[in-house]
Amino acid sequence: MKKDNIIEEIEEKDLIQLQKLLKNVFNNNINYEKMKDLYKKTKDNKNVYTIGYYINDNLIGTVTLNILTLPSGKEATIWDLAVQEEYRRLGIATKLMKRAEEIAKQQEITRIWLFSGFHRKYAHKLYRNLGYDENRDKAFVKYI
Repeated sequence: MKKDNIIEEIEEKDLIQLQKLLKNVFNNNINYEKMKDLYKKTKDNKNVYTIGYYINDNLIGTVTLNILTLPSGKEATIWDLAVQEEYRRLGIATKLMKRAEEIAKQQEITRIWLFSGFHRKYAHKLYRNLGYDENRDKAFVKYI
């Protein structure tokens, strides 16, 4: 089946495109074999959704939704929202985010955490327009 202007979960055969997209947008140098291994570990996990936006069978956008089960209830995080540069400002990121939010609602999630680099000013504008509050909580990061 030809994928054209649709949003669905990324399949294993699309991992090379995903690796290239993440490298181009985030300068993420994740090893393909590591990505493939992570995909196999999470593909049947209904707490991880790696969603892709396709045009003519080409992956041109992605977002990952990770559902967390905490003692206080279920929450979610958004990671790696990325759209190829030549396809930006066409509403693709909004469509990907809306799809992630739909999945979260189906899972009865009431709060989504979203992490974004300080330098991603255009992305921040999108997140504000989608109703995400940057002044609500503070995230701390430690690399180990």
